[in-house]
Amino acid sequence: MLYVDGMYGVMRHNETIQWLYILVASKFRLVQKTALKLLLVFVDYVETNCLLLVEAVSSVDSGAPLWTNVMNLLHEYDSGDTELLVYAMSLVNKVLNGIPDIDTYYDQVDALEEQGMAVLIQK
Repeated sequence: MLYVDGMYGVMRHNETIQWLYILVASKFRLVQKTALKLLLVFVDYVETNCLLLVEAVSSVDSGAPLWTNVMNLLHEYDSGDTELLVYAMSLVNKVLNGIPDIDTYYDQVDALEEQGMAVLIQK
């Protein structure tokens, strides 16, 4: 069982979730990895947090395809840091698994497919 102090405060403050998602695009691997770990903890805490993360991703990636930061990270598969790639894919999988609305689910999947997720999976 995982207990995180202040998680309900984070859940009510979408700007914090947006900030963590923005950090995924950092040029520093340690910052990226830490942001992904924290987002994984956030998504694992309550299943409804998946929708809060989707909302944050939509706000950050307005004008760009959804999940751009994560997909840019995944396209750097030759970086040698497989742990980072595992965290990124785990986050995407957990979020997609936790989306109860079929329309929202397919919006996310379509955005990922447009950015070449199928090609990444085959490599």
